Amino acid sequence: MKINKTIDAPRDFIFEKIVDSCLFDIEKNTGKRPKIRNLNGFEYTKNFGKNQRGTIRINELLEPSVYDFTTKTNRNTFVTRWELHKIDDRSTEVHIQEQQTSNGFIQMVNDKVVGFFLGRLKKRQMLAVLDNMNRAYNGQVSR
Repeated sequence: MKINKTIDAPRDFIFEKIVDSCLFDIEKNTGKRPKIRNLNGFEYTKNFGKNQRGTIRINELLEPSVYDFTTKTNRNTFVTRWELHKIDDRSTEVHIQEQQTSNGFIQMVNDKVVGFFLGRLKKRQMLAVLDNMNRAYNGQVSR
């Protein structure tokens, strides 16, 4: 999945929202809140619901432009990379890329079928996150 979108918000604002979300998730799952400078290489376990757990590793956190992480479960590995490119003091080009690797042939077939149907939904959800960041910066209330 690839998403490229221009947002009417500064790069620092968007990066701060991403990192705040990351820190919230870490604290929720570990009870710890590490400092931003300690996030490169940070790894923690997350529960995804009914009998599903995974490990999240922050591969690269380069303030204020890159957030790259890997999520590994017993079924899949996802590598997600956010790149924030400053256009001007008020606009940012956001690039999100996610690659999925399935563990085993049966899982790969299942993921392709499910991905065909749910891929658009996931992309729409990510675009909604970006739209909410845009609205938050510009003082509009999210619905």
